[in-house]
Amino acid sequence: MQSLFDKLGKAATSAATNAASKAEEMREINRLKGEQNELKTEYTSTKRKLAEYVFKQYQDGQLTDSALVEFCDKMQELRDGIDDLEDEIKAVKEEYEEKASVRAEERL
Repeated sequence: MQSLFDKLGKAATSAATNAASKAEEMREINRLKGEQNELKTEYTSTKRKLAEYVFKQYQDGQLTDSALVEFCDKMQELRDGIDDLEDEIKAVKEEYEEKASVRAEERL
């Protein structure tokens, strides 16, 4: 009977040790993932700042690298398209507000 209790005790100790080891592993992985996320955030921020710097040089006519100029030309096209769509959105809103105002006046 003693050997059965010894075996059960060893199994329980082993299971507890494995659980503690797994918990420690998970804590370490989560810590490293946290550091990784911080670096990813900083990387994205730095990449954005680099893009803004290069685009500013492009706007100032100081950019000479043809590959970068192509990217900036594309960015400018996209930015112009965004601005054009924003103008269209404003026009549609104004048109519908005007129509709503006319309908409201007709009800009076």
